[in-house]
Amino acid sequence: MSSKKKKSTKRKKKPSTKKVKATEQELSKAGDIREGTIAKFMRKRTQLVGFETGLNKHTQFSIEFLDNAIDALESWWWKTDRRPRLDDKLDPKYVEEIHTKLEGTLEDSIAISKKLEKDVREGKDVEIPPRRKETLEERLTTFRKFLVPFRGMINRREPLCVIQLTEVFMPDLVPIDDEEGFKVYEFTCFDNGVGMVPSDLEKFGIYLASSKSEKLRQTRGSQGFGAPSAFSDAQNTTGKPIFTVTKRFNSKDATVSDFYTTTANTKDYVGGPMNMELPFEHGSYIRLNYLNIQYRRGYADTYCEMASLLNSHVTIVFIDPYGAVHIYPRRVKEFPEEPKYAQPHPASIRIGEFQDLLRETSETDLRGFLTRAFCRLSSNKARKIITNANKDLKRRHLDVLGPGTPADSLSKTEIELLYKSFSSEDYIAPPTDTVVPVGEEVFEQTIQMAYNPDFVTAVTRKPTSGKGLAFSVEVCIAYGGEIKPATSAPMVLWRFVNRVPKLRDNSDCATWKASTSVKWKNYKVQTFDNGIPRGPIMVFIHVAGAYVHVMFKGQSKQALAEDEVLLREIKLALEDAGRRFRRYITRRETARRKAKRAGILAMYADQFAQSLAAIANDGRTRRAFDPEVVARKIRDSITGLETADDQEETETNGIGTDLVADLPLGDGEDESLEVPVEGGE
Repeated sequence: MSSKKKKSTKRKKKPSTKKVKATEQELSKAGDIREGTIAKFMRKRTQLVGFETGLNKHTQFSIEFLDNAIDALESWWWKTDRRPRLDDKLDPKYVEEIHTKLEGTLEDSIAISKKLEKDVREGKDVEIPPRRKETLEERLTTFRKFLVPFRGMINRREPLCVIQLTEVFMPDLVPIDDEEGFKVYEFTCFDNGVGMVPSDLEKFGIYLASSKSEKLRQTRGSQGFGAPSAFSDAQNTTGKPIFTVTKRFNSKDATVSDFYTTTANTKDYVGGPMNMELPFEHGSYIRLNYLNIQYRRGYADTYCEMASLLNSHVTIVFIDPYGAVHIYPRRVKEFPEEPKYAQPHPASIRIGEFQDLLRETSETDLRGFLTRAFCRLSSNKARKIITNANKDLKRRHLDVLGPGTPADSLSKTEIELLYKSFSSEDYIAPPTDTVVPVGEEVFEQTIQMAYNPDFVTAVTRKPTSGKGLAFSVEVCIAYGGEIKPATSAPMVLWRFVNRVPKLRDNSDCATWKASTSVKWKNYKVQTFDNGIPRGPIMVFIHVAGAYVHVMFKGQSKQALAEDEVLLREIKLALEDAGRRFRRYITRRETARRKAKRAGILAMYADQFAQSLAAIANDGRTRRAFDPEVVARKIRDSITGLETADDQEETETNGIGTDLVADLPLGDGEDESLEVPVEGGE
């Protein structure tokens, strides 16, 4: 029996061996390369777009959703026919109303967390009921309560964005006294912007789903990595779904959903999507949880504060985990103009892009493709490009092209020769109507209201072009007032790109490097060792335009590459503002010297008048001059005292200084022309 069993066992093994060999053969034929999805790749690499563990992670969540919220608010303003009538600035009563309604409802979740940790370490009994799974109706109840403090602004249709960050306790996920210091945070963002229709909500949070990725435009984002990566990080670290409520400005019902995003770049709904009537006209609400180290001030709150400066047409409310409410009210009533999409400029097109555009074009003939796929390319220019390409084709004894040649019929050689002719032509610079700067007046007004400086000036350069795209540089310098002397360079120089503050990778950014190239001592400004201004001063640099999307150094969009044109524009703008600042400082120094001289003269006015009267009255039987009258007249005349040197210094402040300061970028500087100034290092 046993021998038979052994034989039968051996016989059964043979087919399985053949099957394994067959599988190996199939695998060898199939190869080793497997196709994946962008979602699967990015799920474990969210740090590529800024979601690495650390204090900056709190900021990154605020960055992604605040940018989306402001974009949504601007889209609503541009699309709606029923724009609200806004006052010049937000009525303070709404700020007071928010504080009043939130009073007593917020907790210092950080303090509670630290107390619980202390109790656990001391061996005390700590009882926290486990968080039960919320139903969709309970989540909606939380949403309705969230809106209550902001009801006045929502009803009046004030442009509003609210972010709330709270530390929550999930002992089943992370122990209270976690050795690595991780905490669970609940992140909430609401805006009363344009809102999403159900089809947009279906794509929201999917990688590379973006309203701005196909064409370049002056917007805050471009590729559709931000929200999907935030959702991926939230799910990776807590396993909790994302809850959303959204309502389009022209829709009757809101759409509610509770979902996970998958590695297949799809959505897995655990609740909804379902349509219902909710107490708000339009906007979007997002709530999620993520894991990170404990929150600290100076990161997410600073980002919201800086974002409010160049987005002063929106009210931003940030509620931190300490229960503190930071409100940055709207300061202007006008929204920026809607930027136009930037068509590809011939100067920025490479042969691969040229081939792709030819494959994807909807134009039937070659002339239509050349004149409509690019900006600044006329029919005459298209005819010249085709004519020059035909010269090379004739040399190779190939058929020539014509304006009516079908765009999809070109061979590889014809495309290459056409591109050679296309790229050798000179073209007019790209149009500048794709750039929407903040503007000098609004920039100065915003900074004045925010920091109340003694001096503020803004400079907006005329739009220029680089990489075939237009852009504009704006700078603002504020000094004194409520601005305290900075202890580090990042406290002085604030970088913005398309109204978005950039708080990381400072020294790696073109704006930072251009700032260090300015000779600040020519403008009576002291500097740190790295060349950034020092003292009670703030310098703001803003680069606007679709151009910046091709100049970012990474997907986190924190630094701009060092393009020669960009560096020159920033340097020239800073020097222009620097000259205005120097004139202010010079006048102030002149006024101080005048006051000092006047004080000395006033101090000795009585003695001088007595001596003068004694000399004038000497030998007279009757006094002609009264010392008191003479002293009074001297004091009255002191206030108007100004020397010729003072006047000249106020107007010019040294011969040759402007020549030194305005040397073109990269040129050598003649040290013999340098004029020593007070306050420089």
